[in-house]
Amino acid sequence: MKARVKVLLLVTLSEWGGAQHIVYLLAKHLSDEYDITVACAPGGALIEKLRNESVCVVEIPQLTRLPSPWCDLRALFRLYLWMRRERFDLVHTHSTKAGLLGRLAAKLAGVPAVLFTAHGWAFTEGRAQWKRWFLAQVERMMARLTTRIICVSEHDRDLALQFRVAPPEKLVVVRNGIDPMPFLQASGPGVQREPKLEVEPVLIFLGRLAPPKDLLTLLKAFERIPVGRLVLVGEGPSRSQVEQSVERTGLNDRVAMLGARTDIPELLAASDLFVLPSRWEGLPLTIIEAMMAGLPVVASHVGGVAELVEDGVTGFLVPSEAPAALAEVLRKLLDDEKLRLRMGEAGRKKALAEFTLERMLSETERQYKTVIRGANG
Repeated sequence: MKARVKVLLLVTLSEWGGAQHIVYLLAKHLSDEYDITVACAPGGALIEKLRNESVCVVEIPQLTRLPSPWCDLRALFRLYLWMRRERFDLVHTHSTKAGLLGRLAAKLAGVPAVLFTAHGWAFTEGRAQWKRWFLAQVERMMARLTTRIICVSEHDRDLALQFRVAPPEKLVVVRNGIDPMPFLQASGPGVQREPKLEVEPVLIFLGRLAPPKDLLTLLKAFERIPVGRLVLVGEGPSRSQVEQSVERTGLNDRVAMLGARTDIPELLAASDLFVLPSRWEGLPLTIIEAMMAGLPVVASHVGGVAELVEDGVTGFLVPSEAPAALAEVLRKLLDDEKLRLRMGEAGRKKALAEFTLERMLSETERQYKTVIRGANG
């Protein structure tokens, strides 16, 4: 019997976010075909979710988001020794720190095929120009150690080409995707509404309460809107800052902070429109979820967001850090139920056509087979 291909999925943190969600989906759905191991920092929801799916998880305590020379060297050495011992056929890294350390360790360990998925480049818009240039040079060096780079949007591929990170043939686009069924089922008849969402209309935000999300701009915009209820779903290091802003602006009775939730399809089904203010983005899964739920989307025009939200058709795009512009389009949607329904239905059709889990898995597996076949000659 032929041994299954050994694949390591490496991501920096285990707390739930877009990159972790994609790692979870890949590990869960490709495990029948590949011998998959996931490595990440300890302590987050990703680990429990993967173990519930019987996926092998290895915790690397030295993996941290912020630069730390001592921790980074220890993580690199540990990854190198482990990769050399386990003899993975493919290492697929996700997120900036894991992408740097994982690709270097894989090269040193002689791993034959190395992939990196850029869930939004570290040198994207929204950072100082000198920092963008420096980070792009780092990625250019790391690209030499990478068999192929997966970009989650055409915007990110164009950005990589603009900064000459890698040649065109090394950069491929695999857009994020999700399973539509939970969102279609939650929108059906007879679904019980979340008690806190009884006041209509409801604006909902989903995401990690941390950069790049710009919740303070959202609250400034919501201050200008006399009707509706704002629901914030998610956790993160910015939570206390957001809570203080809600208190300071006197919005306590109109803003509900629900924390981390597992009933996302039901919460979206009970809402009227989705809002995502950001300073920078890759290709947000939360927007795809909202589209699958049939909600119009208002989002900042950054990163690959315009590849999801068709301005004036499935929602509205606004400049980042522009509370007045954000308030204007939110008010327009809140005042026009027919417009909300029409945009929401258009968004659902687009999501079902372009952003399904099946399509993402198929395209990712095609990359796996291509780089492994190339590594084997």
